[in-house]
This record gives sequence, structure tokens and C-alpha cells, in this order.
Amino acid sequence: MDDKEVTIDLREVWDLMVTGRMKIAKITALFLVAAGAYLLITPPTYQSTSLLRIKQEKGLGDSILSSVAGNAGMTTQRMNTNAEILKSRNVIEPVIEKTEEPNKDGKLPSYEGYIKSHVTTKPFKDTEILQVDVTGKSPEQAQEANQLIVDGFLSRLAELSHAEQGATRAFLEERVESSKKELSDAEDKLQKFQVENKLFSTQDQIKQITDKLSIIDKEKAANKLNLEQAQAALGTINGQLDNSGRGIADSAALQQYKVQLAQLAAEKAGYTGIYTEDHEKMQAVNQKIANVQASMEKEIGSIVARQAPSSSSVQQKLLADKFQNEAMVAVEQAKAKALAALDKENEDLISKLPEKEQGYVRVKRDTEVAQEIYVMLAKRLEEAKIAENMVPTEVQVVDSATLPEEPIKPKKAMTMLVALLLGLLTGSAFVTAKGILNRRMRTTEDVEHYLELPVLGIIPDANGLDKEEDIGLLEGIRNRLLRRK
Repeated sequence: MDDKEVTIDLREVWDLMVTGRMKIAKITALFLVAAGAYLLITPPTYQSTSLLRIKQEKGLGDSILSSVAGNAGMTTQRMNTNAEILKSRNVIEPVIEKTEEPNKDGKLPSYEGYIKSHVTTKPFKDTEILQVDVTGKSPEQAQEANQLIVDGFLSRLAELSHAEQGATRAFLEERVESSKKELSDAEDKLQKFQVENKLFSTQDQIKQITDKLSIIDKEKAANKLNLEQAQAALGTINGQLDNSGRGIADSAALQQYKVQLAQLAAEKAGYTGIYTEDHEKMQAVNQKIANVQASMEKEIGSIVARQAPSSSSVQQKLLADKFQNEAMVAVEQAKAKALAALDKENEDLISKLPEKEQGYVRVKRDTEVAQEIYVMLAKRLEEAKIAENMVPTEVQVVDSATLPEEPIKPKKAMTMLVALLLGLLTGSAFVTAKGILNRRMRTTEDVEHYLELPVLGIIPDANGLDKEEDIGLLEGIRNRLLRRK
């Protein structure tokens, strides 16, 4: 017998399925029973949803970096940071203790397992909205857990904010005390000089010089305080970062932005006492500074995403703050050099005055500088105290935790429909495969096709003969064979 290509007739397949319909029905029934057992055994899972708004942080106690333009790119990072804080151990573990029951060994679910199976955070693209989904075994448990997580998150934010503002307050309190003493000493020297030299009124020339010096000295005072505060913030951040984080260097592009900012800050400082903030030159240099700062922010975000030693958003935020404070230190140092150059010019003007007037201008200047620093520190200290006691407002609850009405899983209708489809497909595939793989000859056509022999007669299956006409047909065939003999 020659090998011939085996073809599948769709009509034959249909006939096989019709013939085996009872077997298909049984297999489908088994799938439905298994699905029903799964639905009975599997406990329902309910999901509670709440919505939070994560605003760009702005407040009285912000660091000097709050003035940096182009912070829109940091909103996503702030969103991710807050999502990590929401899922931190300090927030989640108390929720597990209040809402979950111990197992047979008396152990509560692990923190990692609970986060993975119960808590999901999803930020909405191009918005400030963060969705928080929490699952539970009952609607009440899911709602309670969601509400406890949101409340714990807000409390944790307040603790972190108060700790940060407390560090700022402590730094400012220390500086206020030393500044107060400096101011007192400067005032004593001024008063003593006036008494000894009987100089209580100033000439117009001296007044003009002191007024000009006062403007520059105010800038110097602000520059000194900003530099100290940026250096203190940088020291705090380096203390919180691990060794790998502290060792990450910035890019060549970021170095260039630092140089540009420093040059622009020096240029702006050179305009002090010459142009007002409304002057076109001041506005032009301010716009350039804003553009460079925006580009610097993007570069910082790129470095953090590429080189951060940890996937933690909190760690990434610390690293970004490190680069920002380093840039601000460089800017304030460049500004200090420019102001020092202006100060030298003023010293030349003072040296042209009579000796008595020179002495007066210097002690008067020391007093005004000390007073400016003290007033500035006292103002920032009050702001820091207020910020420390304020509840953080960068996170707002848009929608409180919902009480779910229906479980999210298992989905009964979907489960039964899938079981029905799988049963029909599996049963049909089984019956069809069994029929096609059955190589027995079942018809006269199979004999003629595969054996290439004529069919002389057919012997019916006696077990299937249950009608009289079939028996009569069998008798007639037997009689005809006997007559031929």
C-alpha cells in the first residue's frame, strides 16, 4: 500500500462531534463542576479605593531651593516618593495588626506579602492624583484598611515634615543667638564711637555712601545666610545618604549648568545698587537664570534615574536634593565673590573720606549688617517654627475610602463562562482527535480506498440489530447464499 496524504474532511469532523456529543457534554460538565467548586472554595476579595492629590510642595519653611524655577519635572518624583512613604513599614504594619487575623501558627501576614497582595498605588498621568487601592476579605475590612493606610500616611508625612523643619529651626535658633550678640557688639561700638568723636549727625556725602553700602550689605547678608543654609542642608542630606549615594558624581552637563548659574549670579550681583529689579537688564539676567535652572532640573532627574543606587523614591529624592544644594552652594559662592569685588570698590570710596568719617562709616556699616542678618534670621526662624507646627498640605484627600458593593474576584459569571468555553473546546478537541487518530476501517469506502479491493458483502453487527426488518434482511441474505450453493 502506497503512502498517501491524509486529509481532514470538515464534514467528517462535524460527524465525529455529533456522534461524540454526549462525551463533549460530559467533559463540559466536569469543567463547570470544577469552576463551581473553585467559586465555593475561593473566598471573595473586595477592593476599596481612595484618591489623593499630591501637590507640588510650597511652604514657609521651604529651603532656598524653593525659588528654583522649572520644578514641574519633579512632580512625578514627588508622587513616587509619597507612594513609597504610603507603602512604608511605619504605615503598613499598624494596619496589618488592626485588620488582619493571625494564622494557625499565630502569625500575622508579612509586610512584603501584604503589600504585594493587598495594596496598589496608581498615579494618573499628567495629573496630581494618586489612586490607592486596598483589598480585603469583606467590604468593611477593605474600607477600614484603606482608611487606616491613608490616615497613617498623612501622619507619617507630618512626622517627616516636622523632623525636617525641626532641623531647620535648630540651625536658625543657633544662628539667631550668635547674630544677636554680634548686633549688640556692633551697636555698642557705634555708640562708643559717636560719643568719643562727638559725631551724631552725618553729612550728605557720608549718607550717600552709607546708603549705597547698605544695599550691597543686605545682599551680602542674604548671600551669607543662603550659603550657610545650603551647606547645612547638604550636610544633612549626605548624612542620610549611604556611601554609594554620596559617591555619585554629577555629569559634565550638570557641571556646565553650575558654571553658567554661577556666572549669571555674579553678573546679577554686579548690578546691585545700580539697577532695580524692574530694569530690563535685571529682567534679562533673571530670565537666563530661570532657563538654566530649568535645564539643570531636567539633567538632575536624568542623573538620578540613571545612577541612583536604589530604586527607592526616597533615596532618589535625597540624591536630587544633594545635586541641587551642591549647585546652590556653587552659585552663592560665585555671588559672594562678585559682592566682594563691589565691596572693594566701596572701600576705596571710604578711604577717600577723612579719618573720623571713615571710622564712623565702618562702625555704622557693621551695625547695619549685623542688624540685617539678625532681622533676616529672626524672620526665617519664625517661619520655620510655624512650618514645624503646621500640618503638611501638599497631600489632600480627594475621595475617602469607598465601601465596595461587589467583590472584584472571583468573578462568578466570567469564571463560569470561561469554564463553559474551555469545556466545549476541550471536549470537541478530544472527540475529534480520538476519531481522526482511530485508524480502523469503519466503512466500505475505507476498504476500497486503503486496500484497493472490491467489497463483496457487508456483515451487520448483530448486537445492533434490534428491529424485525433488520433480522429479515439478514435472513434474506442467508437464503440467497444458500441458493447459490
